[in-house]
Amino acid sequence: MTLENQDLPHRPFFSCTPQEFTIVDSQEAKDALRGGSIKPWMSFKVGQANIIDTRPRRVLSWHGNEVTVECDGGTVRLDFSEGSARKTTPHGQFVYRGGIEERNEGMGYMPLS
Repeated sequence: MTLENQDLPHRPFFSCTPQEFTIVDSQEAKDALRGGSIKPWMSFKVGQANIIDTRPRRVLSWHGNEVTVECDGGTVRLDFSEGSARKTTPHGQFVYRGGIEERNEGMGYMPLS
């Protein structure tokens, strides 16, 4: 599955927990509540070398297909148009080695030159 050029839901709902960062499509959630369960549109598990590798705290910004998440270790910018993720920490800027579709596969970050 490739997420290049995949748009975020029109009305996303963002959730940060110590274990994951989740995006829910608000319209689907509204419909799912009638059925009793809400399914995430996409979930980012906190884990070593994952896109979200430290606890997510909050969404700092959301513009079109880009979401910036504040985490304990810095900020992560998710670009759904490109299918990519970048992280900024006190140690510099980094790009995730995989795509967003590989978000929970521990591919790690490499420094930007």
